[in-house]
Amino acid sequence: MQLFARLLLSISILGAFCPMFAQVQVYFTNEPKSNLQLLNTGTGVITTLYSIGGEPDDLTLNSFGQLLYTVPATGTVNLYDPTTGVNNVLATGVKYARDLCIEPGGETMLVAINSPGKIMRYNFTSGSYVLFAQKLGGAVDGIAYDAYNNLYAVVGHNTIKQLNPVTGAVLNTLTLEPHVGINGADGLTLDPYTGNLWATHAGATGKGVIQIFTLPQGGFPATGFNLYLFTKQLSGSAPDGIKSDGKGTLYVGAINTLFEYDIPTNTITHNWVVKGADGVSLVPGTF
Repeated sequence: MQLFARLLLSISILGAFCPMFAQVQVYFTNEPKSNLQLLNTGTGVITTLYSIGGEPDDLTLNSFGQLLYTVPATGTVNLYDPTTGVNNVLATGVKYARDLCIEPGGETMLVAINSPGKIMRYNFTSGSYVLFAQKLGGAVDGIAYDAYNNLYAVVGHNTIKQLNPVTGAVLNTLTLEPHVGINGADGLTLDPYTGNLWATHAGATGKGVIQIFTLPQGGFPATGFNLYLFTKQLSGSAPDGIKSDGKGTLYVGAINTLFEYDIPTNTITHNWVVKGADGVSLVPGTF
């Protein structure tokens, strides 16, 4: 009996502290339904958290676990607190705002403006924003810092551009594929597991994810990226928002679906039907 009791205690402790017992939960913006939702990947249950009243785009979390998201049509950046259920507008006048990137240090955030292609920098302390970069050569979507604190953005859907984090000037450009209409990359994120940037892809060559290699001094090596396609699996979907759990798994909002991509095996391990997923972020403590 004592041995059995000790075994139960051990299992209880493991369940409390070991990530393998956790069910990953994913926040996501639902564009057509105009709300914020939560997916429990263990049960597949989707919960609506907040009805926005406008179609949202990207979603990210601050250090307090609060959700920051954009509504392009109304030109607002908003903050929703999942603990209190309170929603606030942080910034107005940023029409066509898309992807977000909280900068190192957490004092400022970059906001991609899809059209005309430019980037604004928002200051959390002052509650104001300034123009950071413009005339970049196309619409701006994903923004991310790499493992070396170099800044990159998806521009014109078919290029990744390194930007000077102070002046916003373009330093280097990586072309992903020829420009054909609105195609190519969209969301962009740093994956600590590989140490590389990863982008979503819905271009002329198919649908999937892109692994982007960068150099410590900035720029790209000779083999700048690897493209992994899952066109048949992602039929009817459009990969957009992307986040990493830092342990070898990427979570991607792909409009009709939200899928889980395992980097080591190069496979889509789960594909949940969500009918509207765009921006995604993982709930702290569940992965």
